[in-house]
Amino acid sequence: MEKKDPRDAILEILRREGPVPIYKLAKELGLSYGAVQWYVFSLEREGLVETIKVGKRRYVALKTSDGLGNIRVADVLEDFILTLAAFGVKSDMTLRDALAVLEKKAPHIAELLKKMVEKG
Repeated sequence: MEKKDPRDAILEILRREGPVPIYKLAKELGLSYGAVQWYVFSLEREGLVETIKVGKRRYVALKTSDGLGNIRVADVLEDFILTLAAFGVKSDMTLRDALAVLEKKAPHIAELLKKMVEKG
């Protein structure tokens, strides 16, 4: 049985599922993250795909698709939680405690959280 070209397999997955994180492509294809990045880069050079960075993840989308229109909110929120954790915020903290940590380490995120919970 002939093995499918990874570039064709990537395009097939993107047609079927829409924008996909690079790590998910690597897992589905059984390739290393670096190998998939290389194939994606070559597809980008040809104008067939584009990458969209959301938090720390890079999504790959067909050039003709609406990338942001297909990325799940759950994926973005998961990435946001990982970012908060990287700054020392734990899920069992109160918002006041989390803001105290973020004001020192990531004031831009502290401001965002304050705006989210402003009293009307």
